[in-house]
Amino acid sequence: MSKTITLGTVTSKSGTIQYGRWEALSHPTGHIEFLPVIIAQGKADGPCLWLTAGIHGPEHGGPAMIYKLITQDLVDRLRGTVVAIPALNPAGLRTMKREPYHAPKDPNRLWPDGKPEKPPDPDKEPPSSLERAYKRLFEEMVANADYLIDYHNAWTGSISFAFRDRVMYRADQDADRHKAEAEALAARQGEMLCAYGHTIVNEFPVEKYIEEKLHRSTSAAALLVGKIPAFTVELGTGEVPDPATVTASAAGTRNVMRWAGMLDGDPEPIEGLQVVDPGFPVRRRGTPRVNEACVVLHLVEPGDLVNAGDPVAKVCDVWGRPLSDGLLRSEYDGFVIGRSHGIYFYPGHAVLGMAIRDDAPLVAPYPEDYFKEK
Repeated sequence: MSKTITLGTVTSKSGTIQYGRWEALSHPTGHIEFLPVIIAQGKADGPCLWLTAGIHGPEHGGPAMIYKLITQDLVDRLRGTVVAIPALNPAGLRTMKREPYHAPKDPNRLWPDGKPEKPPDPDKEPPSSLERAYKRLFEEMVANADYLIDYHNAWTGSISFAFRDRVMYRADQDADRHKAEAEALAARQGEMLCAYGHTIVNEFPVEKYIEEKLHRSTSAAALLVGKIPAFTVELGTGEVPDPATVTASAAGTRNVMRWAGMLDGDPEPIEGLQVVDPGFPVRRRGTPRVNEACVVLHLVEPGDLVNAGDPVAKVCDVWGRPLSDGLLRSEYDGFVIGRSHGIYFYPGHAVLGMAIRDDAPLVAPYPEDYFKEK
């Protein structure tokens, strides 16, 4: 018999799919913002996998994948429990905006960061109602989840891929133990990513990762603070999800369940999209960047392998006349994740999202001053 799990108004029931809501926050107009909750539980005991999506308003691929994945047929074969929240940011999904109107910050940078809580500072803006809600939801997650996948969309025309977060550890106390635990966690995360079967792109190195507040994303908080193996999925085009990508992500998610012992059978093939492996680890970067205002005509497609020096775009003026030698070349070996939108660019703008060779460690200490009072 599987463990009973309750989240908001939903309580798991063996062999069924249960639906309900988790109250996130109150609006001054009197209504309640709730997150929809789906709990699918098999009849046999097993791990608990959390699936989250819809934290950015224009990104609808994740919710579509959850709706496709969770069926009674899945439950009939399932060991353990799937807890799914397809709309982490209902206000953003309603307005098709990345940020909710009532908390105008990137909601995927509001999860706990592992630092000790400080007394409120009357001269600083306190956490928003949404940030406080995510803190409460995080406590529920840590209490129940064995694994987590958070679903997003990158941008129009980009490939489907999965981000691998760096695993950071405290080196200011008991460093050897913390490093060993981080390495074990990173190994489990790596196995989970391989089971998913899509292209893998590492996140920024530690300093840039923290600067961008990516350590406060849904998957990073689960991984770094909750010590739960987790990763982020990027399902290509978002506002009108690609059915093939949604289907391939559902297959990859079931493969993660097989890896975790939640489903029987051999892994499903990942079909309908390109899986890119250049033969070396990669991380993301916006590159190359133009050095003057120009018109850019891309020469490469998402998923293309490129070498340093390869031409990736033609550059010209507004009349179509070539600028310099008329070509923009890649600075790195790697592959194209996606092309930047449009053809009109200002100086310094990146024309591609690329995955470039990554030599930075996947397990690294937090910066020396990370846990110090500021």
